[in-house]
Amino acid sequence: MSTSYEDSLRYAEFLQKALFPKQRHFDRIFKDAFVLFKPKHFVSGDFFWLTERNGLTYIAVGDCAGHGVPGAILSVLMHSLLDYAILNKKLKKTHTIIKEVNNRFIESFSSNDTLTPFDNEWVDITLCCIEPSSKTIFYTSCRREILQVSGVEYYLHKGNKHPIGDWQYNANSSFRSACFNYKEGDIIYLGTDGFQDQLGGERSKKYQKRRLHNYILKISNLPLELQKEELEKELHQWMDGHFQTDDICIVGIKL
Repeated sequence: MSTSYEDSLRYAEFLQKALFPKQRHFDRIFKDAFVLFKPKHFVSGDFFWLTERNGLTYIAVGDCAGHGVPGAILSVLMHSLLDYAILNKKLKKTHTIIKEVNNRFIESFSSNDTLTPFDNEWVDITLCCIEPSSKTIFYTSCRREILQVSGVEYYLHKGNKHPIGDWQYNANSSFRSACFNYKEGDIIYLGTDGFQDQLGGERSKKYQKRRLHNYILKISNLPLELQKEELEKELHQWMDGHFQTDDICIVGIKL
């Protein structure tokens, strides 16, 4: 890789990270929180997003098609569309927000030209609306899940089976919302599939979702910053010389 190209990617990395919420933003809103964010190659198709409006907290974690520069550009588009739907159009319900984002996302790539091999952009995403007054989380999730740890119990909240975008689904695809209650001290984890799909171990296999959930449950009693450190150690040990397979993003929040 030429030095000038790598310098350009490093600057793009700096610019992308400038768009993302900082740790101080999480610390101002939540009791405790961590973000494990590891692009495969400088910039990332994985992203996280956070805002507050009218006593509600909205948080999203998403995985855009591809990684590197194409994925990163899509992540910037998603940040813009979430801002537009919630802060400009003032939509409140998660399924109407995702519906609006989906429509705008598809419109962004609409063309009268003949479809090209690149016309298959999609985004997996979880969008949560946290209502502290009722201790309720309303969410819409597209091909992702929310892991909730409550004391010694845990719950896996699943979502829709189709993503945002993807031209095999039309613009009128329905996105359902759901909700669950939480107790003070509960932790929720949002993430992409990068960690669980990482190749490693003695047989060069994927880490797997179940293994990840079990590991999170094992360390869930630790302060969240230590949980992040333990996840990073586990990832490093699992990779054991393997190249990183995909972008990685996991967000943990103590409520």
